[in-house]
Amino acid sequence: MDKFIHNFFRYLPLILFFSLLLLAVGFSVNHEDKPVVAMSRENYAIKQRMIDSLIVANDSLQTEIFMLEDGFDSNEHRYEDIIFEYELGMSYLKDYHPKAYKDFHRIIGMRERFTAELERENSKRLQPQNNL
Repeated sequence: MDKFIHNFFRYLPLILFFSLLLLAVGFSVNHEDKPVVAMSRENYAIKQRMIDSLIVANDSLQTEIFMLEDGFDSNEHRYEDIIFEYELGMSYLKDYHPKAYKDFHRIIGMRERFTAELERENSKRLQPQNNL
């Protein structure tokens, strides 16, 4: 047995070399190159347009998913901004220009002429404003 182990270690580099050689040949034989397909310019242009249309469809679907996940579309965000600006302007008028604030409420009521009765209605409606 001792002689077998001694011979095994003696030929071990050769065994490893041939094993690696067999593995390399095996991998190179199993590796298949894909054939190169030539296509005409028309076919290439058709394929490119198809790819472009798929990219556009993908982008629109991604945008739609984003809108659905967000819960609002861009118009609703714009409406929120307009409402915020309106409320901010009204708050500014109420705090710094109370006469303009009262006139604004009169105009919203679609009353073009100023009367004493209208002034009393505005005073009642804007009572908290008058106490400030």
